[in-house]
Amino acid sequence: MTTREPTGYLSTGVIGPELIITRRIPFVIDAVWNQITDPALLGTWYGTYEGDPATGTVVLTTREAPEQPGDVRIQHCEAPTALAVTLESPAGDWVLAVTLNAAGEETDLEFRQRLDDLDHEAADLGPGWEYYLDRLIVALEGGDPDSLRWEDYHPALCAHYGRELPEEPGQMPEEN
Repeated sequence: MTTREPTGYLSTGVIGPELIITRRIPFVIDAVWNQITDPALLGTWYGTYEGDPATGTVVLTTREAPEQPGDVRIQHCEAPTALAVTLESPAGDWVLAVTLNAAGEETDLEFRQRLDDLDHEAADLGPGWEYYLDRLIVALEGGDPDSLRWEDYHPALCAHYGRELPEEPGQMPEEN
């Protein structure tokens, strides 16, 4: 098993509890944007969608659950820097946002997921998004995202994301 270091934290935030993961990706912003918005490229590491994003809704089929496609409402899209969507789910709507900032030949990525009104725990969600963001990077590198092992993320990172939220807005408290 490979040891993975978490790159995210939980925050109480101004809009409620959320999971935040940040990454510096060694690719230019347009390459990263294309990887998260082009259905063929997205399909190599996460899932693909059908429909016209200009309508505000697409149908997403994830690699993890191809038998359960779901509607995705596009809340905000500003190429190549910001994408906010709501994935409709029987377990609660997943409100997600990705912000990209150019840093020369690299890109700073910030991923956020609201945690209120979900049937899933942050202890499971955090490792999952760490896994998918690593798959994104492997896809950008031209590698095989399937070479990553789920077991290196879950349960390995569950304790980091399973801690209580701080009482004040901000990052998670230090691990004991």
